[in-house]
Amino acid sequence: MKRRIYIVDDQPQVLETAIAIVGVVMPEATVEGFSDPLKALEAIRSSPPDLILSDERMPGMQGSRLLEEARVAAPGTLRIIMSGFVALDKLTAITSAHQYVAKPFDALQLKSMLERTFAARDRVQDKQLQTVVTSLRSLPSLPQVHHALLTELENNGGASAVIGQTVAQDAGLSAKVLQLANSPLFGRDYVVSSPVEAVLCLGTSMIAAVVLAQTLFKHYHSNSHQEFCLERVWSHCWKTAALAQCYAREQGLSRQAQEEAFLAGLLHETGRLILIDNFPAQYQAACDAARQTRSPLGPRLREVFQAAPCEIAAYLLDLWGMPDSVVAAVSRLEHPENEKAVGFTMASALYIADQVGSRETPPDPFPAEEWNASYLRSLGCSEDIRQWTRGDGPST
Repeated sequence: MKRRIYIVDDQPQVLETAIAIVGVVMPEATVEGFSDPLKALEAIRSSPPDLILSDERMPGMQGSRLLEEARVAAPGTLRIIMSGFVALDKLTAITSAHQYVAKPFDALQLKSMLERTFAARDRVQDKQLQTVVTSLRSLPSLPQVHHALLTELENNGGASAVIGQTVAQDAGLSAKVLQLANSPLFGRDYVVSSPVEAVLCLGTSMIAAVVLAQTLFKHYHSNSHQEFCLERVWSHCWKTAALAQCYAREQGLSRQAQEEAFLAGLLHETGRLILIDNFPAQYQAACDAARQTRSPLGPRLREVFQAAPCEIAAYLLDLWGMPDSVVAAVSRLEHPENEKAVGFTMASALYIADQVGSRETPPDPFPAEEWNASYLRSLGCSEDIRQWTRGDGPST
């Protein structure tokens, strides 16, 4: 498929270099460069590209403003911000971008990002879902927190102590990490009392997942929608993550699958957060309909948006480059029977955990959705499921 990519940077040498690099890593694409963001905007309006890669600090118009204008003019265009002068924590606040990259960037990393971004969009086949996704006003670009932490822990044998000390400085994060380390999930016969020790006990993937989820939820802490309680949704995600990991372990899935089940549980409600933040009036309409009919909120959201929150969450996780198994499990929460794999999988663990969690720590005040009975029968672990649904799962 022929792609059209616009690159915008006011520094000629940087622009020329960026065009050359993108031309090499995406040889099948047509690449055009603009040193003036206003001229770039004219081109976007007259001939929308597939993707815009824009610098942030430019005279006449900042890159974040350019991308916001592009979102309105060409909602189907993917938007990436880049900068060598703006701190990463400032770049994460630019919600007009789907992704961001710090300059100077590595050619292979850029290639991976572009391919992943295009692939994520291309996998959204449903036209209604495409409409919802591409018209998003606010989209968190937070996985760098996750990837940076993973890299640091993997490359530096002494990083655990440093990360533990960093975790200790955040009271909320520290409490969650200690709660996880001391949960029955790990069967320890002693109390983990310090964040540093918790980091050492839990390992790279678990800590990175908690930090990513905590950062994501902080992105939405100021949302004041009357039908939305962030702490309630966070508690549900935490419960779901712990249960999913437990079920995966009890069914003999690999350590990697257990960790990915935990990550999927923490992030599976991301679609709800995005919908509330971008479409508060429509979200309210779905809540009103659920209340009037005394029904679960999920089907009402699909009626309003013609897309399920789990599908929107999966798109974002795919865009972020989360593991394929995590993306697939989240995307199939509404229809787990569509999974091609036979037997109990990580997606099975997530589905059951979400159902149990929706009853024990519901994310909203509406009734939980019915179980997919035929899917449960197909898993071949009826006794385990009966035990889990009686509430005999792990205490979290």
